[in-house]
Amino acid sequence: MLLADLHAALRGGVAPSATERQADCYEHYLTHICMLPATIVRGSAFQRSPTYQLQLAGLLDDSTGTNAGSDPHTRAAAMNVLDPRFLGIDAVVVDQTALLPGSVGGHQSSGRPTPIYAPPLYSTTGRPLRESTPDTRITIHDSHHELVRRIKQMYAPPGDHTLAQGSVNAVLEYFRWSVFPWVDDAVPVHLTGGGYGFFTSYEDLEAAYAAGRIQPSDAKTALLLMVSARLQTIQAHLPGP
Repeated sequence: MLLADLHAALRGGVAPSATERQADCYEHYLTHICMLPATIVRGSAFQRSPTYQLQLAGLLDDSTGTNAGSDPHTRAAAMNVLDPRFLGIDAVVVDQTALLPGSVGGHQSSGRPTPIYAPPLYSTTGRPLRESTPDTRITIHDSHHELVRRIKQMYAPPGDHTLAQGSVNAVLEYFRWSVFPWVDDAVPVHLTGGGYGFFTSYEDLEAAYAAGRIQPSDAKTALLLMVSARLQTIQAHLPGP
């Protein structure tokens, strides 16, 4: 499994020390808590090597315009394509080999890695995570104060409102991917109209939100409780700074 620490540095907005800390946390979590039977490799361990840089330059020449290769986001995208081939990885995110046009797909015409579907991720603003900043995404080492602030600012219009173009309801997306896959019991939501609602599936919660039974503030309060409990469990097992 590749921890793309160098990709994060290329995209900017995160201090190198924070990137290293994130990589340490993920590696510890995957190997010591999840007991993942996989080899963990950091991008910084090989992506600066002359061999890798030569292959990256060739990929950029084949697949981009004259000056596009100098753009950090383009280089990071190209590295996403090159990494599986360079490491001999046997599985990739389903859209990874389609990040760049041209001859990229042909590089893996035989022995192609198994595609794995991964849901699109979004920031607290409801925009794709690739557009996020450190202030609009939740990480595993956020303090409770930071988590409260991030969830409070989440984009979550009422169920009968039209979403902004290209945006999703951030609160609902976090329930979909960061709450329901990880719980066995019903998710409680304190309702503004009185009482509690208990939801055993994301679909039921989404329907209640769309019908106006759950207000945005109700959903944010419930999300804070669920995500905070999950983060505390993870943080209790992570190595110190």
